[in-house]
Amino acid sequence: MGGINFPMLSDFWPHGAVCAQYDCLRPQGMPKRAVFIIDKHGTIRFAHEYDKGVPENSDLFNELDKINQS
Repeated sequence: MGGINFPMLSDFWPHGAVCAQYDCLRPQGMPKRAVFIIDKHGTIRFAHEYDKGVPENSDLFNELDKINQS
């Protein structure tokens, strides 16, 4: 993914388990479109729920740059 050198997680199986832990699972069982960035210490540094459609990535990449520089 374009030079990303850290683990990424997609909530695939068991379906909804991670979404439920992060309170981003809709009652219908579908995940909300959400992004969480968790640093190497386990601290959530960025969390955002997006409306339907493609999320704006500028905030996401700015936060990744900040974490990468620290």
